[in-house]
Amino acid sequence: MRNRLVMFSGILILSALATPRGIQAGGGDDSGVHVVEISAKKYEFSPNEIRVKAGERVRLKVHSVDEPHGVKLSSYPEEGKAKAAGLKFDSPDSNGKVEKNVDQVLEFIALMPGTYEFKCAKLCGMGHGKMKGKLIVE
Repeated sequence: MRNRLVMFSGILILSALATPRGIQAGGGDDSGVHVVEISAKKYEFSPNEIRVKAGERVRLKVHSVDEPHGVKLSSYPEEGKAKAAGLKFDSPDSNGKVEKNVDQVLEFIALMPGTYEFKCAKLCGMGHGKMKGKLIVE
């Protein structure tokens, strides 16, 4: 009985060590998703211009460097008067949502070509209005 317990414990430990890291429960798998990491600090995003392809699933991961920032991404392209949204968000409520000490993650499908503006979602000082960027869907 004791030998079986030791053997079972060893198998459990080996299987835990062999499990791939980086895949999290709840959609953390990045396969098939264009992942873009954005660094946000006072008055700037880096990168501030992002290019993706129409029809592509995109995951924006926004990390605030100095204080809480977030991204508010327009659903409609800047050009013309689109009647339908060009970006379809998985969780529309997370667009523009800022939580202290939590990286913002926006996941969406880029449906329509065009240029979409994003801006800082939290008032961060005198240069807040200049903290912008562009998502270009080709």
